[in-house]
Amino acid sequence: MPRKPRIISSSGIYHVVLRSVNQHIIFEEDSDYSKFLLMLSDCRTKYDIDIYAYCLMDNHVHLLINAKPEILSTFFRSLGTRFARWYNNKYHRCGHLFQDRFFSKSVETDASFFSTLMYIHNNPVKANICIHPSEYRSSSFTAYYGAKNALVNVDFAYSVAGSKEALQNIFAHGDEDADDESFADIHREAKYTLSDEAALDVFKTVTRLKSASETSMLDRKERNKYIRILKDNGLNVNQIARIMDVSRATVFRICNQK
Repeated sequence: MPRKPRIISSSGIYHVVLRSVNQHIIFEEDSDYSKFLLMLSDCRTKYDIDIYAYCLMDNHVHLLINAKPEILSTFFRSLGTRFARWYNNKYHRCGHLFQDRFFSKSVETDASFFSTLMYIHNNPVKANICIHPSEYRSSSFTAYYGAKNALVNVDFAYSVAGSKEALQNIFAHGDEDADDESFADIHREAKYTLSDEAALDVFKTVTRLKSASETSMLDRKERNKYIRILKDNGLNVNQIARIMDVSRATVFRICNQK
């Protein structure tokens, strides 16, 4: 059966998983982790990619990267070949170390980006290796809390979240298994902290209506315009849905229409 073609990410961002052959242990000791990261850094520079997150587990590797689709396979072939050659020499083995075809998933939205970022860093916790991702040394989690890590571009995630503090708030309260709608809501609430009273004041200023009950007099086009304006002025999805008397799903759809 022919392989399915990879889905090309319009954002250029991918969640990639490298799995070992037959679940073979890739990292036996600390020096193995260090060597892989050193080679990853070399390949990152050579192929001009951005790395937003990594987590090295004993028999697989998670990466969140931004790369041109035409260099994905070349990048991972180079990385895998170099590390396998070093590993085989060290441990007196031969043959492939990684599966030929790596897993990749396109990351298209801010919500998917944050959920993937959290999912990758929470791998050791789900594997019962540690209680909190900050305890795991072979991931990029602590880089987002100030630890020096030249391999990871943390500024991109800070920019998407709005600030370093907003991203850390997402880490603290988000759910990596959340769907796009609910996670986007968390994302917006992390950036904005308007009270419901303040949100209502913004609504009255923007729409020039005296109360939320008057939204029923708006036609659909005008209503949708105000929903987008309210979102841009700091109201979260729940607040807009309550004030405009529509569902959260409707607010999310309207705010994400081109």
